[in-house]
Amino acid sequence: MLTLVAGCGATTGSTIGDPCGPKQPCGKGAVCDMTDPGGPVCIDADGDLDGDGIPNGQDFCEHMPGGRYDEDADGIGDECDPCPIAPPPATPDPDGDAVDSPCDPDPDTPGDQIVLFDGFNGDTLDPDWIQTVPATWTLDGGEVLVDLSSVANEDYLKQTFGGSHTLAVLASYRIDSMTTSTTTHTAAIETNDPSPAGVAQLECGLVHSDSGTTNVLAVQTDQNNASSPTASGFDPASLYELAADATGGMAGCTAIGDGQPLGAVTAPISVGTLAEIALGARGVRARFQWVLVVARGQ
Repeated sequence: MLTLVAGCGATTGSTIGDPCGPKQPCGKGAVCDMTDPGGPVCIDADGDLDGDGIPNGQDFCEHMPGGRYDEDADGIGDECDPCPIAPPPATPDPDGDAVDSPCDPDPDTPGDQIVLFDGFNGDTLDPDWIQTVPATWTLDGGEVLVDLSSVANEDYLKQTFGGSHTLAVLASYRIDSMTTSTTTHTAAIETNDPSPAGVAQLECGLVHSDSGTTNVLAVQTDQNNASSPTASGFDPASLYELAADATGGMAGCTAIGDGQPLGAVTAPISVGTLAEIALGARGVRARFQWVLVVARGQ
C-alpha cells in the first residue's frame, strides 16, 4: 500500500495552488490533492486541510476525515474513492450515483452506494468483524490471513451493515496453500438475512475436492447450482476475485483469476433484507486483500 500521496517529495514540479496529476507532480513541500472538487491541485504537504490529524502529505482524502490508505494506488483514499479497488475509468460514473465502474454492479441505473469497504490495512482488525473461531483471521501486511491448518469446517469472518434487497459483494484473495485438515477446500463470500425469521442467503465460492469433481464454482441459496471453472481457484501464483450479487429474486456468482473470467453461475434466491456479509474459507491458508459491499436502497 502507498503511504505517501502522489507527488510528495518531488524536488521540481508545480507549486502550491497549481494544477497537478500523475504526469504533472508537485514540487518540494507540496502534494497533489486528487480529491479537490475543482480538480487536482498542489497543496501544502505539512498542512491538514480537513483537520483530521493526518497531514496532507499522508492523507488521500483531504476534504473529509480518514484517508490514510489508498488500496488501488490512484491517489484517492479508500473512504472517499467512488471505486476503491480500481483507478477511475475513462467514463467513471455514467449513472451519476457516485459509484464508479467496476464497483457499480449496474452502471446505467442510479441508486447504488458503497456501504462497506475494508482493505485490511493498519495494525488491528476492525472490531466490527466477528470471527467464528477466535484468532483464525489476522492482519498481515495489508491483507487478512486465514489459517485453517487445524480447523476442518468452513470458517467465516462476518460483519453486519444496514441491509438491502439488492446487493453486490466482491472480494480478492490469494491462496498460500491447501491444508490437510480436510479433503475439501473452499474460498467464498457470503451474504444473508440475519434476522430470526430471515431465509435469504447467498454463498458464492470456488471449491476444490481432493477426490471426485476436482474444481467447481458454486452458488448456494435455498437452491444450489454449480459449474466447472476454466481453471483452479487455488493456484498460489494467482490472484482471484469473487463477485456475488442478488437482485430481483436471482443470485449470481462470478469468479476471475489473474484478470481472466473463470466462470459464472446463477440460482434463485428468497427475497429478504441481506444485512450480513462474510468471507469464508475451508481447508486453506489464504489471504484476502479487500472486501467491498455495494447496495441499492434499503
